[in-house]
Amino acid sequence: MEAVRSMVMSVVGNKDRVVSFFLVGAFAVLGFRSAEQQRKIEALEAEKELLRSGNKAMSSAMWEWRQHLFSLAESDPSASPIPLARLRSIYSGEDRRQAFSIPPADIDSGLGEVTAQGPVTIA
Repeated sequence: MEAVRSMVMSVVGNKDRVVSFFLVGAFAVLGFRSAEQQRKIEALEAEKELLRSGNKAMSSAMWEWRQHLFSLAESDPSASPIPLARLRSIYSGEDRRQAFSIPPADIDSGLGEVTAQGPVTIA
């Protein structure tokens, strides 16, 4: 017990040692935390790349399905469950913009009239 007490008194007695001890401890904790955060960042970047590749695969699959639907509707209009004109209105960007040119907030609920303030573009 005396040895521990004398060791503590010698360490506490010298303020420079105490400050150095706390600084080394703080740097060690910050270094550990930084290394852990770097591992998390690397894991998130790997997950981001995985999600991007999955997104690209789904996007290309949807594009192929769209092209297949158009080819089916063009080849045999009577066998297609959805007419070609309807498919074009669903997938065409210009028709979609026309459908949403008047926002729902501009509809007057009292008289059922539409008071448009101008076209709305969706970017």
